[in-house]
Amino acid sequence: MPSNYSTRPNKHVDRELFAELVGRAISDTPINDCLYISMGGPQMADHISMYRRNGISKLYSFDLDNDTVNRQIFNAPTSETCCAQHAAAELPGKLDELAERLDAQRFIVWFDYTGNVNRGAQMAEFQTLLQSLGPGDIARISLDASLPPARLMANLRQELREDRISANRVLLQRELGEFHPESLELETLNDMPTYLAKCLEHVCDRAAEMSSVDGISFRPILQTYYVDSAPMFTATVLVQSEQGMPVPPAGFGYLSEGWGSIEFLEVPELTAREKFFLDRLLDRTEAEYNSQLGYSIAREAQSMRQWLSFKKYHRFLPQFQHIEMK
Repeated sequence: MPSNYSTRPNKHVDRELFAELVGRAISDTPINDCLYISMGGPQMADHISMYRRNGISKLYSFDLDNDTVNRQIFNAPTSETCCAQHAAAELPGKLDELAERLDAQRFIVWFDYTGNVNRGAQMAEFQTLLQSLGPGDIARISLDASLPPARLMANLRQELREDRISANRVLLQRELGEFHPESLELETLNDMPTYLAKCLEHVCDRAAEMSSVDGISFRPILQTYYVDSAPMFTATVLVQSEQGMPVPPAGFGYLSEGWGSIEFLEVPELTAREKFFLDRLLDRTEAEYNSQLGYSIAREAQSMRQWLSFKKYHRFLPQFQHIEMK
């Protein structure tokens, strides 16, 4: 999977939406009290975004690969950035030490996973993370939203292999285990975002039950689905006290209204000139912008969806500018 998020517009929009949400959510907290943690990848794109957009200078990144960690250290946006080699499963056990060492009072944590065969284990790791957080903290998870690999069907009974819907249901139940929602009918790939959201609702309910903090709850505040190198689903949750504090940030136009509220991102791939031109046509219909532009920005079947997505998320599209470094 390519790591340059700026050339993957849906991924870029998703990350920028999250960064803006975080900025609004922590506006009542001294910025030096906040610590941002994620699997930064070699380019540290989301850490750089958190620092530039929100001023969070206390940043922590981790990865299992030593070379990736060394690249993170080189690309770190601040002198306070810490990079370490370990797995996501180890992070919850390190949070108290990180809070003390970095003098942090509020955590923002993103587990950005890939792969469509270990999502049950990934959700279990996310549950453990949630149980380690307190009111005011923010947790985010990204999951591959693909159906199970077709090769796994070879191990199913003949009658199941002949019915792909039933086969996928069985394979997902095996993969997700205790998080699998029995009541949800999964028919096509289009149902996967709803399916994963329901699984994460179970994860959050279980984390609340097992947390040492009485009355704690986990409220979804942003959920997205988009197609990148693979279909991806993300969920961002706000940790709230028994009194429902803190409340979600008012005025954020993409705030989730519940687990069934998912933002579908399908922005077009545009040149800088096309984007600047279309920014002036946001009040127009698809037919009107096609007429002024002289061509469609996408295939006919996608054009309307992509135009509506552009109008909704145009502020977050990546910008490109040629530069020379001498």
